[in-house]
Amino acid sequence: MRLKSLFTGILVCVALLAHSHPLHLTFTNLEFKTQNSHWVLTLKVFSDDFATNLKMATGSEYIIDKKSKNSETEQILKQWLENRLRIWFDSKLIEFDTWKFDGIKVKEDASWLTYTFTAPLPVSEIKIRNTLLFDLYSDQKNLFIVSMGQFQSAHEFKNKDQETIIKLNK
Repeated sequence: MRLKSLFTGILVCVALLAHSHPLHLTFTNLEFKTQNSHWVLTLKVFSDDFATNLKMATGSEYIIDKKSKNSETEQILKQWLENRLRIWFDSKLIEFDTWKFDGIKVKEDASWLTYTFTAPLPVSEIKIRNTLLFDLYSDQKNLFIVSMGQFQSAHEFKNKDQETIIKLNK
């Protein structure tokens, strides 16, 4: 009986590995738009990882797709995202309540979430804490790009490297 249970467990693990993709990666872009003085935050995540982590974090079976743009969607995304992605300008936290959900696009196997917010340009530094999907995969990597006019900076976040400070005046 033990051997049968062990064999069944191994089969389940192999089946789960066969259906998951080997790359555990998110991309986030934070860009200042000078023409209307606001920030655009775009997050790209594999749709299957997103759905799994959303369910794990919120307990919700709610499906978020390209048609999702209502208060229930915004609340579920807030519950998922608020403590997984934090941004400070010059030591001042950009509160998640100031972020405006602009929508989601789903293309093939990826979901693109877009938010905008208004905040003054930081003078000396931007601090970012990015723990997206770290509670799902130990090998998760999150790439983050900040763009302000001619200034651009890219950073990689891992389980052991969850925060960075970008110095603007060198």
